[in-house]
Amino acid sequence: MKGTHIIHLARFILDALDGRIINSKTENSRTPLMYAACLPDPGTRAKFTRLLLEKGADVNCQDEDGRTALSHACEMGSLDVVKLLVQFNADPDMPDAWGNSALMYAAFSGHSQILEFLVRAFKRLGLRLERTNNAGL
Repeated sequence: MKGTHIIHLARFILDALDGRIINSKTENSRTPLMYAACLPDPGTRAKFTRLLLEKGADVNCQDEDGRTALSHACEMGSLDVVKLLVQFNADPDMPDAWGNSALMYAAFSGHSQILEFLVRAFKRLGLRLERTNNAGL
């Protein structure tokens, strides 16, 4: 099944269920939005992420490790998804269980374009850039 057909099917299912499963969680507390942000195909990843956000997915929902869709997208290097999540009010400063923010995941993973984008977002939102995680990094 082609990516476009899958997205139409997902939209149909979400409409049929009236969005009731939009924030459902797996055994490790991951949501459909978190999985969408990590899809391997860039086009499908962006379309699924947008679809879920437009249907009301909780952009700041955290998994069992305290990670959000934004921190996963930053680690994967998905600039398009990072921009989309921030546009839908993802909190770039939300720490995970180890005190890491999305900005830290972008830095640890070496994704300089995401890092630059988030630094601008931090400044625009008045957030502190000088912060350490639980390990003091």
